[in-house]
Amino acid sequence: MKFLVDENVGQSVVNYLTRKGYDVLVAQKDLISREDYLLLDFAFRENRVMITNDKDFGFLIYRQKLPSHGIILFRFIQESPSYKIAALEAILSRKPDQIFGHFIVASEGKIRIRPFLK
Repeated sequence: MKFLVDENVGQSVVNYLTRKGYDVLVAQKDLISREDYLLLDFAFRENRVMITNDKDFGFLIYRQKLPSHGIILFRFIQESPSYKIAALEAILSRKPDQIFGHFIVASEGKIRIRPFLK
């Protein structure tokens, strides 16, 4: 599984995914200051799941109907790296078909998985 980590997510998530052996690109390094729709397009073309704190991706997916292989959105009240890592562990323990093609929202004590509309 390949990921594009938005610049607002944090290095702890990048380090975690890299240690686990995932293919990870970081918007802050590789695609700095790109508009969200350009990041989404890049992730789609590269078969990557987008990881972000930016809820604008919901608008791009559901309103603009832009293509994506998956979004993981962190919506924590406290921006704690440990919360993000725990959420990723729970998400990544699922089968890939429960991640690809889904909009996943992780918040305190809750993970919501919603398929993209066809």
